[in-house]
Amino acid sequence: MDELHLHDLVALTTPLPQYNLRRGEIGVIVDIGPDMNYLLEFVGKNGIPYAMPTVSAAQLMKVYLQADMVE
Repeated sequence: MDELHLHDLVALTTPLPQYNLRRGEIGVIVDIGPDMNYLLEFVGKNGIPYAMPTVSAAQLMKVYLQADMVE
């Protein structure tokens, strides 16, 4: 898996029903905790955050907006 950093775009690889989040939803890493846990922020089209779960790296996939961003 690609290394994850603060402010990276990520997609969920598993649903989080307790937050009404589906597999594939896109969020941003806003904090990195111990044991490879990440605080994510999910924002609606109106710019208002609607979920901020903490998830493990195993539940995330890094998102690339441009092919030249892939190393």
